[in-house]
Amino acid sequence: MNGGWLPMLGTPEPRRPRENVGVKTPLHPRIRRPANARRPRVARAQHRDAGFTLIEVMVALIVLVLGVLGAAAMTLTAIRDSKQSGLRSQASALAYEISDVMRANRPVYTTTPPITLAVDTEAVFKGTPPTAGVAACWVAGCSALEMATNDYYEWRQRLINGLPNGAAVICRDATKLADSFYPACDNAATSPLVVKLRWDEKNNNARDAAVTTGSAPQSVTTRYMVVTIQPY
Repeated sequence: MNGGWLPMLGTPEPRRPRENVGVKTPLHPRIRRPANARRPRVARAQHRDAGFTLIEVMVALIVLVLGVLGAAAMTLTAIRDSKQSGLRSQASALAYEISDVMRANRPVYTTTPPITLAVDTEAVFKGTPPTAGVAACWVAGCSALEMATNDYYEWRQRLINGLPNGAAVICRDATKLADSFYPACDNAATSPLVVKLRWDEKNNNARDAAVTTGSAPQSVTTRYMVVTIQPY
């Protein structure tokens, strides 16, 4: 058998000792990396986008401030427009209120021929506004003229207290209904009864105010309203 090793059936072949044990295999030249090598550009780009710069923060703040200022301006405009709309609604309500008061206290005519005007309550509303009410109307009763005077006085107090710089004229007019003719009336017998109201309201940035050369826009505009009273 020559003293050699003969494999037996089912016996594994013994391992051979490894050659060059302890010797490191050098890296392939393409994958060798120097010790002071820089990071790839992709990695540096990702690192640069990880935070916010001062310019980005300032731009975001500017956009936010502009949005807040715009919302505040819209809110102020909406509040002012709502106030103006409320004043116009109040003026309309006052005009129709005095119309109902006049219809309730209509002129009194005689019942026996010849039919003549006995008590002209309309003259009270078309005349000089009363400076005081009639206390007797709240205590012991009063005449038709006194009731008209008291109603007219109380209505004017609500007008003055409800509308800024509010004023009113009640007359017969069919030709001088434009704002520029306030408080003129034609006073014709055939003209309808009208209530002319006037009050002041603030402008939105004085956009409705008339501007003359060398002067600044006004902050207040005078509004007018004319309501026709139905016949008695």
